[in-house]
Amino acid sequence: MAEYVERADARSESPPSGVAGMLSRAATWLAMSGGFVFCALIAMSIVSIVGRKLFSSPVQGDVELMQMGAAVGAAAFLPLCELHDNHIKVDALTSWMGGPARAALDTVAHLMLTVAAAAITWRTGMAVRDAMSYGEVSTLLSVPVWQPVALLVPSFALLTLCGLYRVVLSFNLACGRSV
Repeated sequence: MAEYVERADARSESPPSGVAGMLSRAATWLAMSGGFVFCALIAMSIVSIVGRKLFSSPVQGDVELMQMGAAVGAAAFLPLCELHDNHIKVDALTSWMGGPARAALDTVAHLMLTVAAAAITWRTGMAVRDAMSYGEVSTLLSVPVWQPVALLVPSFALLTLCGLYRVVLSFNLACGRSV
């Protein structure tokens, strides 16, 4: 079982600068906004449940709002997870390997994630365009479907950039270069 181990020098590090700093600020801001979305969903859910039980008046379309909001909120966390390499890993098969060999496998994994994220970004953008052209709306609230789907695109685009950054970082580690 993998455990989170805080580096001893993590507190003394200065904030990253350059590309790393820009990606870190953007990913952190996006994750914070995703957290805000989830807090709003929790509040809406509480109001809906209390309204349903006490006043027979739930929030109309609460399930639709929950689905849309959860998708947007969850996607907002992905870039930060990739940037800090905090995705779930199974190290049982690679624990015997040296650092450069593990870094080479990480390079391949980050590259695969980057390619998948780029494809998802592209296809989500196409879904926005299609939903706009067809005028597709949600069932109960008639929310244009393209709006919540469009909110996914920046998260996936930033995930692609963070993945690309991790590819370069892992590749440099695999080659024995300092990062």
